[in-house]
Amino acid sequence: MFSNSVLLEVVILTPRLVGCSRTSTRKLHCSFQSPTPKKDPKKLKIQQQPPVSGKFDLIGPPDPISNIRPIQFHVPLKETATEKSFRLRRSKILQWNQNFWAHHNSSFFKEKENYILEHQEIDSDGKTSISAEKLSVFYKRFLDENRISHLNYNREWYKQNISLLWPALKVTFIRLTRKFDRNS
Repeated sequence: MFSNSVLLEVVILTPRLVGCSRTSTRKLHCSFQSPTPKKDPKKLKIQQQPPVSGKFDLIGPPDPISNIRPIQFHVPLKETATEKSFRLRRSKILQWNQNFWAHHNSSFFKEKENYILEHQEIDSDGKTSISAEKLSVFYKRFLDENRISHLNYNREWYKQNISLLWPALKVTFIRLTRKFDRNS
């Protein structure tokens, strides 16, 4: 599902005070030194496949066409039918979202490329270019042509996400009862 997974350790670096001195106008002047992080090759792991997750959903890098990050949902060991139904429904909605934006963005880039080829100009250096004003005409036209499609997408997106509220509440209740049963 994921093309690349990157695991990074976040390091917070704070500057180190080197020294302070007073200037001739009796102002305090301090200098700081930026620390250099120690690079540990064991901390940076680039893997082709995501690590096996015991408790968490895995989120991948954005798709190059749709810009949507794929999600690989965690499957609990004792997943109930309600949890499975909710997970599959979420996956189906996210796949629908991915398909819409992949189709929309690919048509956008294709139309933009055609527009640029038709309207580009050769400047004094012999380079081809197109002005921002001409591109703004394309952007407005594209949005106007796809207005109904965007409205239908938004309506359907809200409808599908609202339909997830009741199953999400049931799954939350199941997981809470499971957690309290385990603690008892």
